[in-house]
Amino acid sequence: MIEELKDLGLTHYESKAFRILLKEKLNLSDLSKKSGVPFGKIYSVVKSLKEKGLVEETNSRPKLIYVENASDVISKLIKEKQNMQTAIIEKIKELATEIDKSKGKTTKFFQIGTTVQDNREIQLRSFIEAEKEVLQILNIHHKPKSNRESKTLWEKEIEKAVKRGVVFKAIYPKNVVLPKILQAVHKKNPDKFQIKKFDTNFTRCDVIDGKKVLIKLVHQDAIQYGGVLFIENERLAKNLIKIFNEMWSQAD
Repeated sequence: MIEELKDLGLTHYESKAFRILLKEKLNLSDLSKKSGVPFGKIYSVVKSLKEKGLVEETNSRPKLIYVENASDVISKLIKEKQNMQTAIIEKIKELATEIDKSKGKTTKFFQIGTTVQDNREIQLRSFIEAEKEVLQILNIHHKPKSNRESKTLWEKEIEKAVKRGVVFKAIYPKNVVLPKILQAVHKKNPDKFQIKKFDTNFTRCDVIDGKKVLIKLVHQDAIQYGGVLFIENERLAKNLIKIFNEMWSQAD
């Protein structure tokens, strides 16, 4: 367990002491003996663990060091590690995007579409790249009968994604009739392809696997739209997931 704790950001000595404290309540002397941390180091190690909010101490004499709740403190370490990794990943993506821009090349992490063909190809990314889940918000301007060629292509990719285990949760306007392909998908896989009805003016968007976001700037006239954006950004995805869940809870 020592190596795993080090992977979560603890030092070697912190990991050795923390591993023991997860199970026992000990004074500094006993903690030093059981953990193998030199007595001359044990005070600073415990101080560091306290500052990180991982251990507590009693008011007794001698003071006893302990972990109040193992799952809580481990969850804290995991969350901090995940946040750090997310920040690093987003920074690297930004750097890669800037490098591609400087060379006049397109970037995978931020793609802009301004034509109908762009719209078709970029939308497909939502369904082809999805591994676990796609959350869709289709606003009141959604017209399933227009641009049918592209929509049929997307619907077939949704069908393929559901077959490989991807869960779709889609919010449709109340007066929209689901296309036949998707009706069949929903009938065969109601747990994998979930539909609710809710009228909203919110921007048409997809959130893919909690990491990627597709945004469409849709006009009342379905043929006219401002463009489509595909962005790999977990922070943006997290914001949109919160909005989606609020709509989902209100939808029929």
